[in-house]
Amino acid sequence: MDVSSLSRRFAPSGLVVAGLGFFLTRFTVTLAAYDDPLRFFVGGLVPLALGLGLSVFGVSLVVGDFERSFVRTVATWCVAGTGAMFVLVVLTLVANGTNLAMDPVRSQTYLANFLIGGSAGGALTGVYAGHAARQRRQLERQTGRLEMVTRLLRDEVLNAVTVIRGRAEVLQRTHDTDSAAAIERRTDDVATTVENVKHITRDGDTLGALDAIPVTDCVTSAVEAVRDRYPAASITVDTSAADGVTVWANPLLEDAVAHLVENAVVYDDAEAPAVEVRVTADEAGVAIAVADEGPGLPADQQALVESGEVAVYAERSTGFGLNLVRLLAGSYGGRVDASVDDTGTTVTLTVRRADTDGGAGADAGSSYGLSRRGLGLVVGASLLAGAVMGLLMQYLGGAVPIIGALYGTTDPTVGWITHEFHSVVFGLTYAGLVQLVPSSVDDRLRYYGTAFGWAVALWLVAAGLVMPLWLRLVGIPAPLPNVAATTLGSHLLWGLTLAVLYRHGRRYLNE
Repeated sequence: MDVSSLSRRFAPSGLVVAGLGFFLTRFTVTLAAYDDPLRFFVGGLVPLALGLGLSVFGVSLVVGDFERSFVRTVATWCVAGTGAMFVLVVLTLVANGTNLAMDPVRSQTYLANFLIGGSAGGALTGVYAGHAARQRRQLERQTGRLEMVTRLLRDEVLNAVTVIRGRAEVLQRTHDTDSAAAIERRTDDVATTVENVKHITRDGDTLGALDAIPVTDCVTSAVEAVRDRYPAASITVDTSAADGVTVWANPLLEDAVAHLVENAVVYDDAEAPAVEVRVTADEAGVAIAVADEGPGLPADQQALVESGEVAVYAERSTGFGLNLVRLLAGSYGGRVDASVDDTGTTVTLTVRRADTDGGAGADAGSSYGLSRRGLGLVVGASLLAGAVMGLLMQYLGGAVPIIGALYGTTDPTVGWITHEFHSVVFGLTYAGLVQLVPSSVDDRLRYYGTAFGWAVALWLVAAGLVMPLWLRLVGIPAPLPNVAATTLGSHLLWGLTLAVLYRHGRRYLNE
């Protein structure tokens, strides 16, 4: 399993939003090339800014710290808004007696402008719907957590109190030292349980409340506890890949691992159940996989892992252990996965690594990509880098207006707007590439090396091939390939400016 995906996971559904914004904008600006400046501003620049902004928002959804379900909701509503507006505009034009064949430019302009409005409105509706759905899921999870706390307190605290009461009575009569020791142990257990309840009720948004737990010691202790309870079981453990590794957790992680191992033993019908526990690690996280040779995880518990819902139960046998594991994983910022095949069941608990920047660095709270502050930083850095590059291009040969021709007009204003739009999109992509570079790589190489490599790729592909081909399609002659030294210099300047601003900006935000 690739545990690095725990902290670097992107949402490709955002490309739907970005694509809609881009293509609708392209047709709108082409059709709205009016000679009248006011009409061009209303019919061209406003939709241009709105559409390109929607495209940037879509790319941000791809590389940002957003849940995939949220991004899918936004993309679905964006498509729905575009479709609904398309039907509404066509019906309106037909109802007003507009001849689409006789006046195609006017009709298509109206259609393109309103489609951009529909897609933007749909995206905003999707954002609201996504936030509402997330709040609803949080309330459901919190309800499940409260039920789990109730069950944990009943199982652990009340049982401990019963033992303490019985031992105290014995101690009063006989002054038995063993009873005094048992009372001390059980009171410590109660205090530990009550202390750790707070971790179950927390969603794990921050790592400040957790400790760096040695994962090898934790797994070994959990397995030994299960061996004591089930001496007939054959439990093999391989923690060699995680020697010396620590993870962000609390002492309840041992209980979570013990529950997984115990489930594997209990649900194996063999006289001597065979269970294999394997721990693997990379720079971002640690995966604790528990595999058995039994008939497979029961359907209700497999659904619990796959759906992420907390089951309502009255007995431990109906899912107490798996519920506890799932809730603890969420508190640690991790996850639980299950796979069932002919050989048995493998349940994997993945948690964040604490001894590398990959798991607990400045962006440790960013489970999916760039944080919102990081997105704002890269957008600002991209705009400044684009301005520096544009000024150099303008000084060398006035090449910025030609970028507007890609959208159907050589108006300088459109050229600068679209140039900055390209800079932001490519800047967001650069930030996503930086996220993929292992944190063990030297910091300067990670930022500057990625920036220069990305700048050269853009020079060769975007400026060298795509742009001249695009210009030829719209009737403007252009050399192919367009790999002039001046354009290489401007792209490298863009990459250097972006890397400097983004790297030092992240340092400032982290501090």
